[in-house]
Amino acid sequence: MIKLNNILKIYNPKKANEFEALHGVSAEINDGEMVAIIGKSGAGKSTLLHILACIDNYQDGEYVIDDTVVKKLSEKQYAQIRNEKIGMVMQDFALVEDFSALENVLIPLSFSKKKIKNKKEKALEALKSVGIDDLAKKPCNKLSGGQKQRVAIARAIVNEPNFILADEPTGALDTKTSAEIIQLFKELNQQGRTVIIVTHDPNIAQQCDRIIELSDGHIV
Repeated sequence: MIKLNNILKIYNPKKANEFEALHGVSAEINDGEMVAIIGKSGAGKSTLLHILACIDNYQDGEYVIDDTVVKKLSEKQYAQIRNEKIGMVMQDFALVEDFSALENVLIPLSFSKKKIKNKKEKALEALKSVGIDDLAKKPCNKLSGGQKQRVAIARAIVNEPNFILADEPTGALDTKTSAEIIQLFKELNQQGRTVIIVTHDPNIAQQCDRIIELSDGHIV
C-alpha cells in the first residue's frame, strides 16, 4: 500500500524564486489497484511522480510504501527501493538503444542487491509476459515504438516490484499501439500488480479503477 499524508513540496525554498508545487497532498493507493493521476500542465503531476518514484524528496508530510517511510533516506536506500519496489515505465522508453531487448531487461537484475538465480531465464520470462520474447536478441534501435514500450514494461516488472509507475506511457505512440499498451497494463493489473498511470489523456484515465486529479498542487 502507498500512503501520502499532507505532502508539501517546495522548489528553491527560502529563495526569491521559491515555488510551492504540492500543497498538502494526501492519498492512498491500495495493493492491486489501477489508478490514473491526471491534471493539466503545471498541476503537479510530474512533481508527485518524482516523489512516488523516490527520485525526489519533499519538505513536509509523510510518504509510506508498505511499512517504509520514504524521507531523508540515503541515496543507497533510495536506489534499493527504486530497484526492488518500483517498476518505472517512461514516455520515451528510456532504453539503452544499442542493447538488445534482453540486455535491457537484465539491467534491473544486475543492480539488485538480492542474489538472483537464472537471470537470463527470468528476463526472458518477463519478455514473454509482454508478448515479445521472440525479439529478445534484437537491438532496441531496430524495434518499433510499441515494441520498445513492451521492452520497457518487461524491464519494469522483471524484479517483481510492488507497483508499476507509468509516466505518459502512450504519449509517443499511435492510437492503435496505445490501446494495446493500456490493455497490457490492464492484464498486469488483473494478475495482481498495482499500476499507477500518470497521464493527461482522459480516455486512458477512464480505463483505470480510480482517478486522482491534481490542480495547482492540490487533489480535487
